[in-house]
Amino acid sequence: MNKLILFISIFSLNLLACSNPKIDGTWILSYTDSKTSIPNFSEVFTFNDGRFESEAFSGFTSYEKSNGLYVLKKNQLILNDSIMLSISLMANDSMVLKDETTSFTLKKLNDSLKNKDSNKITFNGKKFGVEIDGRRISDIGYQNGKILFESQSFEESEDLYKRINHHGFDIIFQEYSMPKVVKGIYGDTIVLYGFHKNIYKIEMWEK
Repeated sequence: MNKLILFISIFSLNLLACSNPKIDGTWILSYTDSKTSIPNFSEVFTFNDGRFESEAFSGFTSYEKSNGLYVLKKNQLILNDSIMLSISLMANDSMVLKDETTSFTLKKLNDSLKNKDSNKITFNGKKFGVEIDGRRISDIGYQNGKILFESQSFEESEDLYKRINHHGFDIIFQEYSMPKVVKGIYGDTIVLYGFHKNIYKIEMWEK
C-alpha cells in the first residue's frame, strides 16, 4: 500500500467539512523528488466542498479507492482529522505535498480534459502507433491489464496498466510511466495528455 493512500484510509472521519477554492478540483500525482522522479504508484485526488476522493494503482493487486474529509490550515493539508501533509507549493495548476521523506507534485486537471465519449474508445486487445509531442515512439499494445511494446508477446510483458473514469476524467495509470488522461478521439486519432514535469500531448492511432 502506498504512502498517501495509507495515510488516508486508516483513520476515521470526524472533521467539519468546509470548501476551499484553492484546492477544490481534481489533482493527479505527476512526479516526486525520488531519483527516478516517476512515482512507484499512480494516484488521483478530487477535493470538493470539504471532502476528498482518491484512487490509486500500483499493480494488479493494488488498486484502492478512499474518501474522507479535509481541511487546509496554514501550510498543511489535514486529511481525516489526523494526517497532516506539508504544502510547500500551492498554485492554480500545481501543488506540492510533503511527508517525512518525500515530496509529491500533483497537477490540477482542467475540466476541458473530461471525456464524454470514453465508452467509444477501446484499448484492450489493440495495438497503436504513438507520437508524443510529435515525436514517434515505439508501438504499444494493450491486453488484459498489460502493456505490450513493439513485437513483445502478452506472456513476455511485465508492464501493467489500469484505465479508470474518475469524475469524468478518463485516466490510464501505467507502471513506471506518467499518468495519462484520454481527451477524446478525432477521426482516427486518440488524443491523450501525459502529466510529468511537463504536460505532453500524445497521439495514438490503431494499427
